[in-house]
Amino acid sequence: MTTIDELLALDLLTLRQHTLAAGANFDPASQRAMLAASLAVSQLCAVRRAGALVAYAMLRPHTPHTPACWLVLAFNLHPQHRSAAVLAELLAQVGTVLTQHGAQEVRSHVYQTNALSLAFHRRLGFSVTRENEKAVEFTATVGALLAHPVLRRSVHR
Repeated sequence: MTTIDELLALDLLTLRQHTLAAGANFDPASQRAMLAASLAVSQLCAVRRAGALVAYAMLRPHTPHTPACWLVLAFNLHPQHRSAAVLAELLAQVGTVLTQHGAQEVRSHVYQTNALSLAFHRRLGFSVTRENEKAVEFTATVGALLAHPVLRRSVHR
C-alpha cells in the first residue's frame, strides 16, 4: 500500500522548485495534509520499482455532480525513473481508472513554471481551456487520449 510519506517524498523531490518559482508556497506539512485529503476522495495509480514508489497519479471526478468529467489531482514521476516503461505502466493504470468509471473528459492544472508537464500535456493532445500568469488548465476527452499512440500502447499492454 502506498503511504503519504512515500507520496510526500516524491513531491518534495519533484514539485518544490517549480511550485516556488510559480510564486506558490510549498510547505511539507501543508503538502502532507493536501495529499491526505486527496487520497480520501481519489483513485490512486502507483508504479513501484524494487519496492520503491517511482511514479503516481491521483484522479477523481471533477465534482460529485459531474461524474463524466475527471480531474488529475497529481501526476508525478521520479526523475531517475522517467522511462517509457514506467510511463506506460502509469498511463495504463490511469486509462483503466478513467474507462472503468465512465469518464468522458479529463482536466488537469499545471503551473506555467513546469515546462516538462506543459510539454507532456500538449504531446498527449490536451487543449488549453484556461490560462493565467500562474497556471494552465488543460482539457481532453478520454476518447482522444485513449486513441493517442502513447496511451493506446500503454492501455493495451
